[in-house]
Amino acid sequence: MFQVGKRYEIRMIIGGEETMSWGTIERYEHPLLKFADVNVRSLESHFPNTTLHGEIINVTSPYFISAVLHQPMIPKMAD
Repeated sequence: MFQVGKRYEIRMIIGGEETMSWGTIERYEHPLLKFADVNVRSLESHFPNTTLHGEIINVTSPYFISAVLHQPMIPKMAD
């Protein structure tokens, strides 16, 4: 169902609100979906670079709404 290495838009209910996030799939073993870690480089010298650890989502949870494969936009060539 999910393709490892592909980017998805995920919609879930968190705190009673519908939320949307993006992530690249690192691993999928039904029903668990693991997003890849993200390295964040600080633009300010006084803030350290950090790693945000990828979330693990249960796709059978009643709070899981949808996952849509990200389709990168391909620029049209001028004639």
